[in-house]
Amino acid sequence: MVTNRAQISITIKTRIIMHTLKTLLRKYMQGRLNGEELDALRQQVDTMSDQELRSHLGQLWMETSETAAIPEALKQQMLDSINQRIQAQSTRHNPSQPAKGNGQGSEAATQKPKAKVHRIKRMLRIAAVFLCILVGTAMWFNSRVERPKLSGEVMAAIQRAEQSGKNQAVVTIDGQPVSVSSEEGIAKAQAVNTHHSTTASQDRTVTTHHDSEFWMTLEDGTRVHLNYGTQLTYPIHFSGDTREVELQGEAYFFVAKDKSRPFIVHTPNGDVRQYGTEFNINTRDEIGATRVVLVNGSIGITPRGGTESMMRPNDMAILQPGEAEPMISQVDIMPYIAWNTGTFVFDDCTLEQLMRVLGHWYNKRVEFNDDAIREMRFTGEIDKYESILPTMKAIHKVTGLRIEVRGKEIIISE
Repeated sequence: MVTNRAQISITIKTRIIMHTLKTLLRKYMQGRLNGEELDALRQQVDTMSDQELRSHLGQLWMETSETAAIPEALKQQMLDSINQRIQAQSTRHNPSQPAKGNGQGSEAATQKPKAKVHRIKRMLRIAAVFLCILVGTAMWFNSRVERPKLSGEVMAAIQRAEQSGKNQAVVTIDGQPVSVSSEEGIAKAQAVNTHHSTTASQDRTVTTHHDSEFWMTLEDGTRVHLNYGTQLTYPIHFSGDTREVELQGEAYFFVAKDKSRPFIVHTPNGDVRQYGTEFNINTRDEIGATRVVLVNGSIGITPRGGTESMMRPNDMAILQPGEAEPMISQVDIMPYIAWNTGTFVFDDCTLEQLMRVLGHWYNKRVEFNDDAIREMRFTGEIDKYESILPTMKAIHKVTGLRIEVRGKEIIISE
């Protein structure tokens, strides 16, 4: 019983010390410590190792409210930069080879603890300065960028994608492909695979499989939903006065508003420049065209060799290879946004088109026993996260066709 009480007492005391340390560190970074508080902070720091100090400072940085809007991958990279600079300072002031004695061994021994105390205090000042810079960066970041707000329907779809195992992709970092199933996985892969020589200008590429999708957040807070068979190339950090990415496939963009830096998507047939909005881009058209559908806000599209044309909400622009002018028309945007909320919407499409989508999604090869049934028309909605058998039964009820699933094949006949 005495031992348990002693352990409880130690635990409570440790928690109180840690709480006090965080409070003092916050006030120190803000320049609000009085003399008594500074002495208290020094006493706590003097008993800590360099590693413990960096750990507490790092935890404080990750928890600071001003940094809440910054993507986790960016925060981690900034923190890694701090640790590297602190370590460099520590090495500079603490040579690995001890100085040779000069006959005053006892005096040298008594000076070692003082040297360590001064070194830790010096590192505290260095770390605090770096953290102040980062907190300032976070406040600047938050003041100029308005992160997109996702609806409850979209958030539920993200959760279903993860639960169903469909949220899968491969991120290529420094030439190394790494499989990931969440954007936290990208941050971890980046921390493990990025070399110290990595610069902010280096690009990353995320590629989805032909039977999966992927949700991710870019450094500026822009949310991107990649459809199956899609590749997005983007920088770790957006530098300069624009934010630019490259897309092959289909993606839906919820763009973070930043009036000083337009968001630009490069596609094989032209560029899409946004001015604070959300839109869908698909480069997988049968004739090689790029289709852009504007849901909210305003965007400009520039075909290869052409000039910029502005789009209004509910507009669809078709950029065709070799054409300097886009074809723009008003459309029902529902089929282009429903896949973000877990639904495939088909409007008077052929059965062949429908099964091409489902074949990719379920990783099956579709075979028609009669070419005539390929042209049957279909209108309806299909739950993306439903298993294949209930989906095929639903299509059978609507069309009256015989649909069999045999291994990797879907066979459709009269």
